[in-house]
Amino acid sequence: MLQSVHPKSAAQKHIELVEHALRQVTGISRSGWQDIPEYLHPFFARYMNNDVWTDKSDLLTLSEAALMILRDAITRTGEFADAEV
Repeated sequence: MLQSVHPKSAAQKHIELVEHALRQVTGISRSGWQDIPEYLHPFFARYMNNDVWTDKSDLLTLSEAALMILRDAITRTGEFADAEV
């Protein structure tokens, strides 16, 4: 019998957040900012630098933000601190 690789108690939001972060880091199926669901933008923006001219998230720092999200998932800090595993 096949079992899911996702823990049953993991929130779908966390799974999607890690999925999009992995896409940015690996470059296998890298998606752009517009392909990341809007409700996940604040989690990435938390670790992104602000653009000097627009004061919006600097898209050049998206991959660095993805690394920080993955770090949080592994160490169960940040957004993942309250997640049940």
